[in-house]
Amino acid sequence: MKQVAYTLIVCFFILVLHGHLHAQGDLAKSTPTDLSDRPSRKELKKGSFTLALNASTSGTNGFQHSGRNWSLTPQAGYLVAHHLVVGLQLSMGKGSQTLKSGTPASVAIPEYEFYSALPEIYSRYYLLRFRLKPFVQLSSGYNFQWGKEYTDGVKASVNSRNFALSGAFGLHFRISRHIGLDALYNTRFDNNSGIIDSNEILKYRLGLSVFIK
Repeated sequence: MKQVAYTLIVCFFILVLHGHLHAQGDLAKSTPTDLSDRPSRKELKKGSFTLALNASTSGTNGFQHSGRNWSLTPQAGYLVAHHLVVGLQLSMGKGSQTLKSGTPASVAIPEYEFYSALPEIYSRYYLLRFRLKPFVQLSSGYNFQWGKEYTDGVKASVNSRNFALSGAFGLHFRISRHIGLDALYNTRFDNNSGIIDSNEILKYRLGLSVFIK
């Protein structure tokens, strides 16, 4: 899995470098009139700030137990080059599972309530200049988890800390000059935690991005 992660990282930076050089070449050939005719390019121009938020939630309702998971990730970034954002993000999540009333004591289903907080540095590259823009993203940080689990009626506190490396790809759709909708698939490459992590489980996310010049 680590080899796959490192390969994706190398491919990501090659893609970013290629896109940046291509954009610089087009910029040298363009006139001011040409640039004004490309509003989608100006919206992702170097020097802009971006604020974003993506989230996901899920629930289970089994015969003997129920569970809930949610994850929320605010982001703040800066376009260091055309279509390339670098910034900070914080993924916060909660996962819980409880037994329903009347469930036999012999049923081996754990009960728990776990929280997670993952601060990361991230970079995102938008591949196209159209209103619908595919993107790829890499992020890295340190994951903090804590909570409680219940076994045979006995409560125990648990916690975990570990390095995390994540990747994502998705689509960004511009709904106005400064606002866009995001749909992405997020995955964790390295996670040594033994605790259930909602930020990792909830891979499909929806979000909103705002660009400020």
